Amino acid sequence: MIALLRMTAGLIVWAIAFCTLYGLHGVGCAAGWASARTIGGLSVHHAAMLAAWLACIAAASGVCVALRRHGDSMIDKTSWTLAVVGLLATIVTGLPIVLVPACL
Repeated sequence: MIALLRMTAGLIVWAIAFCTLYGLHGVGCAAGWASARTIGGLSVHHAAMLAAWLACIAAASGVCVALRRHGDSMIDKTSWTLAVVGLLATIVTGLPIVLVPACL
């Protein structure tokens, strides 16, 4: 059971990141966060989504580091590889935050 959790940990973090960003996007657009500006010139909506995305990247990176310290068995190598896939998927999922306007 623990091996299955280790193998899916990176993808679970990606799924949480995806749901969090998707939910923040919907709530922020509906609540009008995109029109409220913060100190850095970013909207509240953009700042909240960027902060959540960076926190999710940090969590996915932490999973990668934690799983890299395990042994050299096939399960450990698979766990680390899937954690890296989850990290890359988290990065790619959040790229529209920086590349595309939030609420069209």
